[in-house]
Amino acid sequence: MNKGIDTSTIGGRIKKLRIEAGFTQEELAEKLHLEGKSAISNYENNSRSISMQMLSQLSSLFFTSSDYILHGDDVDILDPVVTEATTILNDLKSDKAKNAAVVILKQIQNLDN
Repeated sequence: MNKGIDTSTIGGRIKKLRIEAGFTQEELAEKLHLEGKSAISNYENNSRSISMQMLSQLSSLFFTSSDYILHGDDVDILDPVVTEATTILNDLKSDKAKNAAVVILKQIQNLDN
């Protein structure tokens, strides 16, 4: 699958992940709250460097590790539940809401132990 994609670069790995997830460049840009597909094209063509924030968003969206995107290390599929929880926490607007969510997660963790 995707034999024509050069996955030796960060941009190539982003493109591979995007295609495997079934997204167009425009759809991925929308999910990442970027204006237009040109930003994705720039990442994929390695003409735009990736920020830590964007790396984190891509890792979460594609359920993979940042090490895979940056270095091409073995694909490390993250637990979708953990990824979803991380996304929810990151989307919370106030520190008060984030702290409350962490308290609840710790309480749940204690129930499992």
